[in-house]
Amino acid sequence: ASQCAEGFDPVKKLEFFAGENLKAALQNRGIVLSDPRGARCDFCGSKACYVSIYKGKHLLNPMGVTEEKIMERNQNCRLSCKTTVGHNMQEGDLKLKVNLSQW
Repeated sequence: ASQCAEGFDPVKKLEFFAGENLKAALQNRGIVLSDPRGARCDFCGSKACYVSIYKGKHLLNPMGVTEEKIMERNQNCRLSCKTTVGHNMQEGDLKLKVNLSQW
């Protein structure tokens, strides 16, 4: 069971622009990507690059071949450093979790 700090709200509503890199967009809006127990990303070296997508997968760019192989067993996960929001200028709602090993 995880515990949240008193007064901490784990749900944030953010707006992104089509074409933004997901990792940069999260960080630019104050989301702290810090997951010391997370797996290290082969692309950016971060331990907090993995995100879990619960809604709006169709709003993201298609996975590249390497990312598909990495995520073979985690179909709901993406590498935020390799993910672009608003694929084909689509609009909609995206629901995701960051810092996965902390949940």
